[in-house]
Amino acid sequence: MELLFAPFFLIVVAVWVLGLVFWVWALVDAIKVPHDSHYRAGNKLVWVLVIIFTTVIGALIYLAIGRPPAHLRG
Repeated sequence: MELLFAPFFLIVVAVWVLGLVFWVWALVDAIKVPHDSHYRAGNKLVWVLVIIFTTVIGALIYLAIGRPPAHLRG
């Protein structure tokens, strides 16, 4: 019975690690933007707080709504 849960456990851990990496990437990306006017919406403080308090969902929202275009990122 324990062997049936091993693949499921590995998948859950892999998804959790990928979510953590994505969350950290979004947080670093939001912090590295050189000027608040480069965001499509909001400012640095707002986006950092959204990402911190809503974790992966906040990172997805940042990616969809707030992330500056590539030529404006620092």
